[in-house]
Amino acid sequence: MKSVLRRITACIVFVSLLAVFPSTAETQVDKPSEWAEREISEAIENGLVPGQLQSNYRSNIKRSQYVLLALMVFDSAGKDVDIEESRPFTDILGHKYEQEIVKAYNAGIVKGDGKGNFHPDNFITREEISSLVVNLLMQITPDKDFSVKGTYGYGDSDHISDWAKYYIDYCFENKILAGYGNNIIDPKGNATIEQSIALLYRLAKNEGLIGGTEGPIGLENIESTVTNAFIAEYGAKTFDILKDLAVNDKVEITSFWEKSATVSLEYNTISLNSPEFEKNLFALVHNIGEDLFVTSYKELMIENFKDGEKGALLLDEYIGRMKEKELIDIYEQINETEVFVIESIQDIDGSVSYMVGFIQRKQ
Repeated sequence: MKSVLRRITACIVFVSLLAVFPSTAETQVDKPSEWAEREISEAIENGLVPGQLQSNYRSNIKRSQYVLLALMVFDSAGKDVDIEESRPFTDILGHKYEQEIVKAYNAGIVKGDGKGNFHPDNFITREEISSLVVNLLMQITPDKDFSVKGTYGYGDSDHISDWAKYYIDYCFENKILAGYGNNIIDPKGNATIEQSIALLYRLAKNEGLIGGTEGPIGLENIESTVTNAFIAEYGAKTFDILKDLAVNDKVEITSFWEKSATVSLEYNTISLNSPEFEKNLFALVHNIGEDLFVTSYKELMIENFKDGEKGALLLDEYIGRMKEKELIDIYEQINETEVFVIESIQDIDGSVSYMVGFIQRKQ
């Protein structure tokens, strides 16, 4: 169960690069944004970023450039490719990344438009990224369950291409892709190079393709600079809550960064994150009867948010219904900047889990 939760959690932790960081079209900046610096640095150290993409991080990424990143992850999984089709697309002939695109096609990582074209120099949209991510994961872990267990509605469903609906649903369900307010997906919006690097880096960590992802993280082993930055962001009390949790043999700290942390309990997962635009506390709840989870989540809510106590009271209000596995979909505006949400996730077998969140928009 914990390995499954870790895989889901890695996608929850920073709740979707693609939703929270707006695209900056054609911005030529060699230095990545502050939020991306650490992950890009570690992705480079782990050999996941080709030299061609180690600049202009804030520019929109092209389809051919994304292929280079996807192949780095694919190769890190130790996968081999037989080139059975050497000319899958007519519009890549003579392209500087022709061979890489051919390899990616034969690996099952990319597809064309069904008319013999790949459009290598087009920018990637959010719906295209959802397709690329799922196709990549299908090739790396073919025995994984890729079914979509829930039914989802989006504020701009009519803008989602028919071919992309499954991929959007899968990524949304697994928190790889999140919506803006009112579940706006913006499927035709573009992504940047730095967003794509960070996204695939996290997926590589989640699938155990680079070191340090499996097993619990000992807080005593974290670099002091990271710990101090975390305490500066959240306070010593929050760090103490995590330390107290870590001594329980049914709890693992699965991720710890300067502005985020993820805790895997026996049945549930908590993630705390503070990117530039908001602070959020999310939980994936399979068993609301896990008392340690309820206590810890409420403590973190109260400690980190102005009106966290109101969130704790709301959680108490819905615990009974969650124990009965009722379908719940609430969005409570606590104050001008804080929101409490509960969203049901219904599996195909009829079982129900919940996504619980407390979000504070930063001024």
